Amino acid sequence: MSEFRFENTVTITESRFAELWSALPPRRLFGVSKVIPLAAVGILLLLTKYTLLLGVVLLGLIVVLVLLPEKIFPVISRSIFRKHKYLRDANTYGVSLERLWIRSHNIEASVSWSMLVTWRETADLLVLSPSGIPPIYLSLARLREEGLYGRVRALAASNAPEYGTRPEW
Repeated sequence: MSEFRFENTVTITESRFAELWSALPPRRLFGVSKVIPLAAVGILLLLTKYTLLLGVVLLGLIVVLVLLPEKIFPVISRSIFRKHKYLRDANTYGVSLERLWIRSHNIEASVSWSMLVTWRETADLLVLSPSGIPPIYLSLARLREEGLYGRVRALAASNAPEYGTRPEW
């Protein structure tokens, strides 16, 4: 493979960060097919004084699991955004055949592709999540425009599983 280098400067807003990091994988771990029978069991447990507490706990757990994706994750994501000072500025994110990196006046970090833990595509970004440095945000439109989309995606796929898929053990 011939050498390449791709960089783009991205400013992530708090609302965009919450949108990116509040999403669950496409395959929900706790689907409706599991909630309804558990709720029925929880209601049945409310019928006797010996199992009342267990029923309340089970129904409470169901409420938390249903609210987690829609209500709790965005609040946590916004809190994380506020605590990461480097996110307040425009950052330059880049990739080459050997490395992934982030640069701005507050941070400069890079790792090899072997440190990639997971990756995913959103509507407009390729998000690479390596170990040891912040996530790398790459514009899908710019990658395609420069003819690098296929190469970068292939590097990501060969080094880490896509977010929401089970890794091959």
